[in-house]
Amino acid sequence: MMISGKTKIFFMLADPIGHVRTPEVINPMFDARAIDAVMVPVHFTPSDFATGWVAMKKTRNLGGIVVSVPHKEQAFELSDEADEAARELRAANVIRRTDDGRMIATNLDGRGFIDGMLNGGIDAKGRRALVVGCGGAGKAIAYSLAKSGCVSLRVSDMDAERARKLAEDISRLYPALEVNASDNSLADIDLLVNATPCGLYPEKDPLPVDIAQLHRGILVADIIMKPRETPLLSAAIAAGCDVRYGAGMLDSQMAHILTYFGY
Repeated sequence: MMISGKTKIFFMLADPIGHVRTPEVINPMFDARAIDAVMVPVHFTPSDFATGWVAMKKTRNLGGIVVSVPHKEQAFELSDEADEAARELRAANVIRRTDDGRMIATNLDGRGFIDGMLNGGIDAKGRRALVVGCGGAGKAIAYSLAKSGCVSLRVSDMDAERARKLAEDISRLYPALEVNASDNSLADIDLLVNATPCGLYPEKDPLPVDIAQLHRGILVADIIMKPRETPLLSAAIAAGCDVRYGAGMLDSQMAHILTYFGY
């Protein structure tokens, strides 16, 4: 990859930043398609994000950004325009910067999760699902499950009010679906999604659920990409569960991200 003064720049934003995979996936795609562009990881804390956003709007060779935890809701709020997917979730994970500095937001998380981790939604049908973590990614996943034929949906978060609000919002749009805010008990579920950061630092992070409740009837999906096998997935494998790795969620989004960026 030869970077010149004409190279279009894209940013990958997260806090922490060390676990992100998007630059290592998208840069070879730029090369393979002879696109004169590069993506670099950029580390903003939540308290610095708004200041960084102002600078990004004024960065004339910036083509766009991909946003990860914990910035997705701030990215939506600060965007100049958002499509239906981002508005429904009030969270954005991909932003296109126009030539005049406008930031246009979308959210591809739900599509990426369903396509890349649940076989296009086939593996969600008829399931009783629990989503642990109701931040930007968890919210997108919960909405995508509501559209994909699961028979019941529970959402859980350390912030009980955030889980309650998400359950209410989904119930309003999908009144035929049984949706509840709950604790993270695995009773009466057969699909578990970890949408929390628990597992990024295996040596110190708590487990998102009580792994003693795992059994082979539960499909376990963990959206963390690094490490590939989180402590939750290791425990799920030991319990005989079908498991899905987080890389699939990103990999299935990549073509959509390039299209959104205009390539």
